Amino acid sequence: MAKKVLIVEDDMILSMVNKKYIEILGHKVVQCVRTGLDAIAAAKKYQPDIILMDIRIEGDMDGIEAMVEIRKFLVTNVIYLTGNSDPLTKQRVDQSDMLAFCIKPVSIDDLKAILEQVV
Repeated sequence: MAKKVLIVEDDMILSMVNKKYIEILGHKVVQCVRTGLDAIAAAKKYQPDIILMDIRIEGDMDGIEAMVEIRKFLVTNVIYLTGNSDPLTKQRVDQSDMLAFCIKPVSIDDLKAILEQVV
């Protein structure tokens, strides 16, 4: 069954690649956004089943902070994608309810395996 996916990524090339991967895997991308505030607004509007969340994004809040706000009104699966695997970031995501934590760039096979966990 196709899932609704929100992509939060401030690198336009990675955003386009991830969107293509999601579509190839048979899911629907509801929106691609670049900031935490836009992610919150899109999550309210579309109620996505899955959020692909970059951690370092444009704006005043990072992806983890955006997810804290989104979790106040939406139960959803989050896959964190980051180029930053420092211990503090890893500790912060470990304290959040996440489906997966992936170091960029993520392959289509990696995404497929993770998405298959979502029933």
